[in-house]
Amino acid sequence: MPVSDRPFKTSKYTLASAIGAAVLTASSGAAAAEIEEVTVTAQMRAESLKDVPMAVSAFTGDTVKNSNLSDFKDLFSLTPGVSGETTDSFFDSVSVRGVNNNSFGSGSDPALGIFLDGVYQSRAGATPSMYDMQRVEVVKGPQGTLFGRNTASGAISMVSRKPGDTVAGDISIGAGQYGRTEVEGGLDMPLGEDLSVRFAGKHFQEDGHVENLAGGRDLGASELNAMRMTAVYDGLQDTTVTLTAQYEDRISDGTIYRAFDNDTGYNYPIPEGDYDQVYNDVQGKDEAEIGDVILTVEHELAGGSTFTSITGYKTHNYTYVEDFDGTAEAIDTYVRDQGGDFFSQEFRLTSNNSGPFNYVLGASYYEEEIDAYFAGVDSEDFICDGIYADEWEEGLDSFVRCDALPQGVLDEAFGFEGEPWEYAPGQLSIEAADTLGDYSGWGLFANTTYDLGEATTLGLGVRYTEDSKNYRVDSPWPDTWTGTWNYQPMYTDGPITGDHTWDNLSGRATLTRVFSDELTAYASVATGYKSGGFDYLSYRITDPAYGTDADSQYAWLDEQGYEVNANNAEPYRFDEEKVLSYELGVKARLLDNRLALNAAAFQYTYDDLQQAFWVGAAAITRNVGETTGRGLELDARWLITDNLDLYTGLAWLDTEFTDAPEAFCDACNGNEMAFSPAFSSATVLTYRHMTGLGEISLSGEYTFTGEQWSDLENTDAVKLDSRNVFNLRIALTSPEDSWTAGLYAENLTGEEYYHWGYAEALYNLPATRTDPSRGRVVGANLDYRF
Repeated sequence: MPVSDRPFKTSKYTLASAIGAAVLTASSGAAAAEIEEVTVTAQMRAESLKDVPMAVSAFTGDTVKNSNLSDFKDLFSLTPGVSGETTDSFFDSVSVRGVNNNSFGSGSDPALGIFLDGVYQSRAGATPSMYDMQRVEVVKGPQGTLFGRNTASGAISMVSRKPGDTVAGDISIGAGQYGRTEVEGGLDMPLGEDLSVRFAGKHFQEDGHVENLAGGRDLGASELNAMRMTAVYDGLQDTTVTLTAQYEDRISDGTIYRAFDNDTGYNYPIPEGDYDQVYNDVQGKDEAEIGDVILTVEHELAGGSTFTSITGYKTHNYTYVEDFDGTAEAIDTYVRDQGGDFFSQEFRLTSNNSGPFNYVLGASYYEEEIDAYFAGVDSEDFICDGIYADEWEEGLDSFVRCDALPQGVLDEAFGFEGEPWEYAPGQLSIEAADTLGDYSGWGLFANTTYDLGEATTLGLGVRYTEDSKNYRVDSPWPDTWTGTWNYQPMYTDGPITGDHTWDNLSGRATLTRVFSDELTAYASVATGYKSGGFDYLSYRITDPAYGTDADSQYAWLDEQGYEVNANNAEPYRFDEEKVLSYELGVKARLLDNRLALNAAAFQYTYDDLQQAFWVGAAAITRNVGETTGRGLELDARWLITDNLDLYTGLAWLDTEFTDAPEAFCDACNGNEMAFSPAFSSATVLTYRHMTGLGEISLSGEYTFTGEQWSDLENTDAVKLDSRNVFNLRIALTSPEDSWTAGLYAENLTGEEYYHWGYAEALYNLPATRTDPSRGRVVGANLDYRF
């Protein structure tokens, strides 16, 4: 979905006119339509996409709106090579070219950087929705010399619309099945010769679509309300000041779990019917309030270079609840309550592309405070039964409650030492942790290009980064008898703290060759980095009498007990991860500029990749050894006729995961990475025809995602099947382009699929799959512009 400086008004409701590396422009007279090169800012300055030596997919604001792409993960089905489009607010399944960070604690950061108007947004529960966008760019591979912190696998840059210099506006209303209602609009208001303001907002609401057999309304409902004000002042000489303030309030049901395995003898029902029927005894919750303020100052210096200052502040409150076991029993409920504040400052000096040498020089700084409460709520009876079945291999065929356990089991498993069990039917164990993260960091970066001749350009980039984290955890012993069996192996007697600083020097080199007006090729090598962090569910023993290896740590637990304090433990710290990536690419414009081809082949190696391993309901994050991946991406745009337009995007991927800690995964080595389909594609065919009533456009979309693993163990029972999704859109735009009316059908064939899967835990957790897909949705939109 490319960005073009030339307006194009004849395809408001088509995707093919806005995907990939080019945009169709309808020429006047008898001249044939052709593909015009587009402008992107992936390298922090306006450039022709054909000249940018990297794989970039650009989406216009019209595409984001008309295709109902409200969450950044909605882009993935149209961007082959990127996957993990779950329906919650987490980043833990997002995979770029096969690399994902599946840790969702507050002590780590995602490998994919999300940016809004240049300000970092990548915190679970704090990333705003996409609305009133000018464009969105998806960049694959490490981008540390351009985008800043934690972009080891890629970056998504969202650019909001800015006000025009005349009174103008637009409003879009829509309705569809499942109670879908949506309103989005914007208004430009000049407030003088030098000041203009744009007000924009969005409302979206949708009912649930998953039947809860445990009772209550259908699950999967959501509501979004967001507003933004953008003011641009250019009354100062050679200076433009832009102030953006926005607020968002969103509510949804969170992740929906469907249990599958009923072979353990537990007495809970498993739905045998439709894929979208579940038993959830707890109503899920995924709610966030997000506020952002961004101040951007751009000053044109003598000689044509530009100095830019970007100041950002964001705050958020986030609440999350899920029925993790996916059954009608109170087995396992996960709770998260989080708040945070983030401040960043970036300075950039950018050349004007007028000579053979061009550059982007910059410095950035950030501070973040994140306060999060985590809790795992479990039925004590299920804990008792699971321990009995696991450790003693008895009671496998029938459910054994706590009051039925032999005294010897109670003494050995829970340390009762002969004390009687204080049993209360339905009693719950609550394992809770309060965490506080205080983070800061800074970086210096430069990205330069030099024309070695008329046809060859050398690019060099470098970045030095320093990240500091102070992380505090307070997780007291649960006020129940069982305790310490599901979410974490030990507890704290008062807060314990970890403090560490990571630094890194990363770089990028590119060589671009223009063979002709029709053909450009490039080669690049880049290194990337993501800072280390702290695990919120496990601790490292620091008692000098014991070593740091696993045997010594377990020996301390056995001898000293399962409660630690600030004198003998710290939150478990994992190291930074690093990536080395190679890419070869070709960008071609053929058939008299009616065919655009973009291809990229890549290979990468990750060292010390951060990955989470499931132990019961706990996700324990550790570094792993060398993980490799390779693949090929291709997108093509062909104007078959002046009225018929074809886009296709393809991605092939091969990954290998190695050196997993045996204590957490003894059969992971050699496996594929999770959420890494071997093949994925997106195809859009658009036909448009001018009539006396205006232009009619008809667009058919087909996306394919190959089968993929949902865990590092590559568990067959929860492997995600391949899926084929068809969308259909038809629209009529008035001759004067003042209104557009459209109909759409999403998931036309009602394809049934899930977004994630969790393997059965040996105790108390059945195998589950999450978030059944929504069936066919038919709806209508009406746009009015003035």
